[in-house]
Amino acid sequence: MKKGIALIMVALIWSACKVGPSYERPKLAETKKEYGQAKSASDSISALKWFELYKDEALNSLIQMALDSNRNLKIAIAKVEESKAAAAIVRSNLLPQLNYNLGARSSGAGTNAQRSFAAQDVNTFQTAATLNWEIDLFGKIRNSKDAAINEYLSREEVRKNVQVSLIAEVASNYFLLRDLDNRLAIAERTIQSREESYRIISERFSKGYIAEIDKLQAQAQLNFAQAIKPNIQRQIVVIENNLNVLCGRSAGTIARGKTNFEQSLPPTIPAGLPSQLLDRRPDVKAAEFAVNAQYSRVGVAVANRLPTLNLTAALGLASPELSSVLNSNSLYNGVGGSLVGPIFAFGQNKRRVDVERKRAEQLLLQYEQVVLVAFAEVESTLGQVNYLGVEYEARKKQVEATTRALELSNQRYNTGYTSYLEVLIQETNLLDAELQESSVLQQKHNALVNLYKALGGGW
Repeated sequence: MKKGIALIMVALIWSACKVGPSYERPKLAETKKEYGQAKSASDSISALKWFELYKDEALNSLIQMALDSNRNLKIAIAKVEESKAAAAIVRSNLLPQLNYNLGARSSGAGTNAQRSFAAQDVNTFQTAATLNWEIDLFGKIRNSKDAAINEYLSREEVRKNVQVSLIAEVASNYFLLRDLDNRLAIAERTIQSREESYRIISERFSKGYIAEIDKLQAQAQLNFAQAIKPNIQRQIVVIENNLNVLCGRSAGTIARGKTNFEQSLPPTIPAGLPSQLLDRRPDVKAAEFAVNAQYSRVGVAVANRLPTLNLTAALGLASPELSSVLNSNSLYNGVGGSLVGPIFAFGQNKRRVDVERKRAEQLLLQYEQVVLVAFAEVESTLGQVNYLGVEYEARKKQVEATTRALELSNQRYNTGYTSYLEVLIQETNLLDAELQESSVLQQKHNALVNLYKALGGGW
């Protein structure tokens, strides 16, 4: 017993050795840059929750519905639970496995059979507890556990990334839907205005005050506006269906809240610091956990080239008669150990290590690529937020100017100072300016959504 305890103590001390590479985060030059005016994580838009960023109750309701029912998010959650259970299984391999055994056996043999192969009449009744324990000499089990845990953490970050992307997609589709609603209102307003213009011009033509060309041009302008309306309505149906799918339902009316003009979003956006970006963006963290998991798998492959120590122990009762099984004379015990290791396998074990190392290199490069993409996305979305804000202000002034120009052109035409062609040009300019203003405003809102996503907010 003392020798067995001593053997276990030596094995446990030896098991402190753990082979395999250790992961260190790469030093990327971009991490020294600062984005925007943020001084800490609390200054960043990513520190806000989605319901704090969007003040539109209808939009918030859609986002919550998507978080509760979106199928892709549910799949990601199920994968997290799967990897969590798998990690628990691997973790238990570090501990001894205790089993029980209950058995009974009866055999008989005739005289000739006994003389032929030493057979005999036997009755055996047995009950025993057995303990099996693989001592983790070189960290194979611990590396397997670390790989499983990092795989679980990676999937958890993937789930967060799916959630961030889902929130951003719902918000983007909602702002596009409200843009289409505004475009539809512009089209209907234009149709109403041009119908009135066409009625007046038709009356003037019937009285011989104007040429037929004016009437035909007014009709063409009316038909053009009438053609815009069903095109916008068709797009509205598509976006509503997209939102229904994102919200995990087959059909339903999309409730509207604020218009894009009424959205109360922050005028200035502090972006955040790159070092915090690496710790907040779920896709970056998922890629880094995947690298960590692979480094642990390299350790498992290295440990497979080294010896494995297994300890076994048994304690039980055995007797040829059931009535005497519980007798003290039926007690038996045993302790044993085995050290097993590869000698020659034609380089297979070494090649397995090479394979895992190359996979680690690939995942490390993928992680660096994800980091570079993350920095680029923040830079791009910051530029979009800033420049779309400037463009939108210019579009607003353009609408004001073309509205006034159309009013003056109508006055000039009605008093005979200009042809109807000038009115047509100003009507076209106003319609185009209003549609452009609506589109740029929608892009401005979406740029903020994309910045929110790029900074890893929303989960």
